[in-house]
Amino acid sequence: MLTSDVQHALQRARTLYLTTYSRSGKAGTVPIWFFLHHGTICFCTQRDSLKVRRMRHSSRVTLHIGRRHGPRLACTARLIEGDAALQALLLRTYRQRYWLRWLFIGPRLRRALARGQALIVQLTPLTDTEAPTA
Repeated sequence: MLTSDVQHALQRARTLYLTTYSRSGKAGTVPIWFFLHHGTICFCTQRDSLKVRRMRHSSRVTLHIGRRHGPRLACTARLIEGDAALQALLLRTYRQRYWLRWLFIGPRLRRALARGQALIVQLTPLTDTEAPTA
C-alpha cells in the first residue's frame, strides 16, 4: 500500500527511474512513463526488453521517484499480458498525461500492444518490513 507521502510524490512526478537487477546482481536503471492503478504502479514496455528479461529472473525492482536519485521505493514486479481493460486504461492515461510525446509514440505503442510485442508491468510497493535493506 502506498503511503500518502509516496502517493503525493508519484502524482507530481512525470517520470520514474526503474532499477532492475541482473543474475549477478548488477543494477541497470532506465526512465519510465507510468500510471497509478489500485495502489500499484504500471508501465508498458517491449516484451523482449532487457528490463523484462531481468524481471523474469527476479521480480525485485527499485524505483526512484521523479529523478534518478529521488525518493526510493522497493517493489515487486508482475508481468501482465493480454489484459485488454488494463491496456485501454494505459493508452488513455498515457494519452492524457504525456499528450505531446504521445503524438509521436502513441500509434507505435498501440500497435505493439495489439501485436503482443509489448506488455504491462505492474509494480507493487513493498512494506518497510518486506523491503530489503541497502
